Order: sequence, then structure tokens, then C-alpha cells
Amino acid sequence: MAACVFLIAAVWVVFNTRRWNHREIFQWDTDGYYLYLPAALIHHDPLHLGFLDSVPPGNFPKDYRFGQGALFVESTGRFSNKYTMGVAVFELPFFLAAHAWCSVFAPANADGYSPTYHLAIALASVFWPWLGLLVLVRFLRRYLSDAHSAITVLSIALGTNLFYYASFASGMGHPFLFFLCALLLERTDAWYREPSLARAMTIGTIIGLATLARPTCLLFALVPLCYGIRNGGLRELAHHAKHWIAAGVVAFLCSLPQLVYWKATTGSFLFWSYGDEGFDFLHPHVADGLFSFRKGWFVYTPLALVAHGGVHLLFRDVRTRSYPILLLLFFAPFLYITFSWNCWWYGGGFGSRVLVESLPLLALPLGALVQRSLSRPMSVRVAVIALLLGCITLNLFQQWQYQRGIIHYEAMTAKRYWQVFGEKTSIGLPPFP
Repeated sequence: MAACVFLIAAVWVVFNTRRWNHREIFQWDTDGYYLYLPAALIHHDPLHLGFLDSVPPGNFPKDYRFGQGALFVESTGRFSNKYTMGVAVFELPFFLAAHAWCSVFAPANADGYSPTYHLAIALASVFWPWLGLLVLVRFLRRYLSDAHSAITVLSIALGTNLFYYASFASGMGHPFLFFLCALLLERTDAWYREPSLARAMTIGTIIGLATLARPTCLLFALVPLCYGIRNGGLRELAHHAKHWIAAGVVAFLCSLPQLVYWKATTGSFLFWSYGDEGFDFLHPHVADGLFSFRKGWFVYTPLALVAHGGVHLLFRDVRTRSYPILLLLFFAPFLYITFSWNCWWYGGGFGSRVLVESLPLLALPLGALVQRSLSRPMSVRVAVIALLLGCITLNLFQQWQYQRGIIHYEAMTAKRYWQVFGEKTSIGLPPFP
């Protein structure tokens, strides 16, 4: 039921805002992620991209030309996409459905960029996180009651910026990675309950696809490695070493298409496509990434901070006593690497979009907090429910503010945050500096 509420609400936003009808879905990053599909499957020109000159520009921003992420490589005379192809894998079924529809009913629009294709990718951005929420429910029900699982999942679905990237800012990689993280968590738990080669290879596939979508998500491998670290997990891993060798091979095979593509477009199997952009590991911005008013995770997604309040409860259950160690061993390098990027706020977007994919890992501590609190006296139960509803209300309202430009897309400050807090319009407010 909780996942269905998310599905209905997200679809309503998609059709109410109608960004797909104005061809506003493919812009910058989303355009680059998607480019592989029309280039290879419609225009049969993934290396030179000559077809882009004949595609009319989108409506927003003005005079935008599709294919902005395509970089010309002088040594080969070909274009190489700045973005990796993992997101396109998850967009593929919806892209094929849109192309089949256009080919039959509107052949003139079967170019990969008409509104039907934009709608298809918008629906893909709803479908995969919805599926991820269903997987998350399956995982949580092994440790929590149905009611507590539902409350937890509904809180994550509507109380975080996952909803924004699934409904309004369609086409980004984060909703797809949210699904992969949820599935990784559930399959890892299943493997530790009953190890099998098939489950290990599924885990390898998940890690490979996540890396293909976002290379830093290779760190997802820490989840199965650290999951049962205090419950004899390391011995279990060593005992089934063949499982994990097979998982590693599968993960590598998932990345192979990208390596072949880079070889074809640049002459090298490995290619840094981000130019002057990169990591500055000597000057990370972890504190800014978590607490700043510019894009701080805990500022714009306070539910993530609430979830951390349940971590200590996991030590009380022998089944979950390894989980806090997993969170520490995963988030320490993940946050450090993520916020060592020179543009640590990652451009435009609502909140810390690069942490959306890690939200499934917070479901269990949040669920433990919900379960513990709702077994306490009435005053505690009311307070916790009010806190969760407050996080959901604030999240949805601030996303509404963001869509209307009241919250700036990348340059918020503490002063501006409190100026616009609770405001329904920017009229009468001081101009943004």
C-alpha cells in the first residue's frame, strides 16, 4: 500500500506538470544518459551522431540542442558520450515501448525525441523506484511487522528527495540506483540466510549495473562484504569464495559494453570524459554535503537524520547487530568520495541528489526507530508520528517551492533559506543575490 501511494502520487505529478509534453525531460545530464538509445537503435549512428542536427531543439532552456554531452575526440574523429550507459539500460524497455507506439501511430515522430519518448522516460523514473520500494518492503518484513514496514517505506517514499527525482526531475540516474541499492540489500540479506551461486551472481549483476550507471557506485560492493561482519560474515564469505569470484566476473561483464564503447570512440578502453572536472581528495566537503544550506543532506532531507537516530537500536537484536558496522564502513568512504568532487553540490537539483541511491540503507534503522517508538506510551507515539509527518510535509512543500524557483537550484544560503521558509511565493521577498 505504501509503495502504491508513491506510485499514484508520482504519476499524478508527471501528468499534472506535463514536462514531457513540452519536451523538457532531456536536458544536460538526462539528455546524455538517454543519448545511447536513439543513437544506436533508431538512427544507427552511435559514433558520429550526425542525426542530432536534424532533431528540433527542446523548449527549455531556450534554443537547447540535444546531445550536449557528446564530446568530439580529435584522435578518432568520433563523438564520445560524457555519461556512462547504465541509466540507458533501465530506460530501454520504456524507450522500446515509446518507439513501437510512434512507429505504428505517428511515424513522423519516431525520432527518439518527440513528447512520447519524454513521457516514456518520465514513467521509467517512476516505475523503478516504485519497484525498489516493493523490494524494500520485502526486506523489512523479515525484521519488522507489516505495519512498521509500511510506515517506514511510506516515510522514505514521500519524505525524501527520491520523490522529486522520480516525479518531476525525471531521467536522472538516482531513481534507478535507488532500485538497485534496495535490491542489493534484499538479495544480500537473502544470500546470508541461504547462500547460493545464483544469489551471488545476482548481487554481482546489481553491482555491475550500478557501476555502469555511476562509477562511484562500485562502492556498493561494500554492502555484501560488510553485511554480516559481526555475525561470522567474513568466514561465510571465505567459505563461499567461488560465489564471489563468479559475482566479480559478472560485475565485470556488465561494465564491458562501456569499455568497448570507449575503445570505439576514443581509442582507449578507459577514458576520463569529464575534462577539467574531477575529485579533490585533499579537500573534501563532507560537512557541507551534510549540513550546508546550499545542498545539505540533513537540511533538505531531515528524515535521513531521523533515520540515523535508530542505528543504536539495531545492536539490541542479534540479527541486526552487524548492520551499524555496515553503515559505518559504507558511508565513510561513500561520503568522502562523493563530496570530494570539485563541484560537491553537483549543480542544479533539490537537496543532495547524489545520496538518493543510498536511502535504502537507512530503511532498517528508521524502521527500528518506528517499531521501538510505537511500542512506547501514547505521548511518544504521537510525537514520532508527528515527526514523520512533519518530515514528509516539509519535503513535499519544499519540493513544490523548488519547482517554482522559490528555493534556488544551487545557490541557497542560510539567510535565504529562512527568508523563503514556508513562503508560497517569492513576491515581496528580497531578490536573490
